[in-house]
Amino acid sequence: MLPQSYHKIFRKHLSEQQYLTLEILLLLIQAYRQVKLSKLASLFPQPIKYESRKRNLQRFLGINKLCVKLLWFPLIKYWIRQSLTPQQLNREQRRYFHKKQYQKYGYWMVALDRTQWKGRNIFMVTLVWGTHALPLYWETLNHVGNSNLSTQKRLIKTAIKLLKKCRIVVLADREFHSAKLAKWLDEQGVYFALRQKKDLHFQEEIGLEYQVLKNQGFKPGMSKFYQGVKCGKGDELGLFNIAVYWKRKYRHKGPKEPWYILTNLPNLKQTLCLYRCRWGIEQFFKDCKTGGYNLEDTKVNETRFLALVLLIVIAYSLATMYGQRMKKLGIETYAGRIQQHQDNYPRQSDFSFAVYGQLWIYGMELWADLALSLISLKPHKRLFFKRGFQALSLMKQAV
Repeated sequence: MLPQSYHKIFRKHLSEQQYLTLEILLLLIQAYRQVKLSKLASLFPQPIKYESRKRNLQRFLGINKLCVKLLWFPLIKYWIRQSLTPQQLNREQRRYFHKKQYQKYGYWMVALDRTQWKGRNIFMVTLVWGTHALPLYWETLNHVGNSNLSTQKRLIKTAIKLLKKCRIVVLADREFHSAKLAKWLDEQGVYFALRQKKDLHFQEEIGLEYQVLKNQGFKPGMSKFYQGVKCGKGDELGLFNIAVYWKRKYRHKGPKEPWYILTNLPNLKQTLCLYRCRWGIEQFFKDCKTGGYNLEDTKVNETRFLALVLLIVIAYSLATMYGQRMKKLGIETYAGRIQQHQDNYPRQSDFSFAVYGQLWIYGMELWADLALSLISLKPHKRLFFKRGFQALSLMKQAV
């Protein structure tokens, strides 16, 4: 059963048959972590021939109502208005909110990136969500390679509209290194931290010659923060700040070059702290691919591909919130590995806890007779089994 917020929005736009099909597909995606159409058709619980089940799913994935603006945007707006507003939470919940959402310094962090899945070039705008990211909007590009400035502006505008009245900081890697994009973001009242290439020309003070970042003699372990610089020898865009950081080597291992980050944030520490959160979008891509839903295995047309991405995003958000509820209940140790050895980051994300927790529930239900027979042979472990059954009951309630 979907949460009430999902149920209300989906029922508004989908017929009864479409809604039930969507719910079943989400359950299959969560249980089997697979969006390959042939696999979903083989698992779909309808007493009809395989080819009929496949055609049924093909028709469903081609309907116009399976689009981002109808089914996904209302959910994002609902979370922003209800769940993700720290002012509406009590003191303990606010502490959890800031920890989970990484809303450091009061910013909503929007991470940009582009990836290719089996020849499909997709541009993704996401909201940093713990150590992962929650998609806000996405489009497939009709060309290979990097996106252009106009495309970047168009997709970022969509995120700005969704997060209106929020302090936004845009995080992006070297594909989005344009100083023109930085100037446009600054004009929109948006903060940014855009990683630059090493050949960026900048003017440290008015009247001085333009310099190149790679010629400044930086070495591992060094950092510097340039304030009030102009960028682009011909365009003279600015004034911006440039944060430079080269992580020191450990046991002769370390990055081959420093971070060069163009920003309008006020200091080095804040810039680095926020930019590190960009890694959440890489984790999300991993969950969509081999680390989660195996999107690269699917071979469908453009319309069905976008519909499958939407289903993945919905399933991903459900799993992430389920994992968070498990952590609040203190039962995540029954689903996966918790933080050990004073790690800086959890060994498993909320998404992973949810996926493996649901698999454990399915396994306990499917082979209940065998499990109970095995338990009866271990009477000295009855207290541990009792706690495990209590955790299992809480997991089912949290779904």
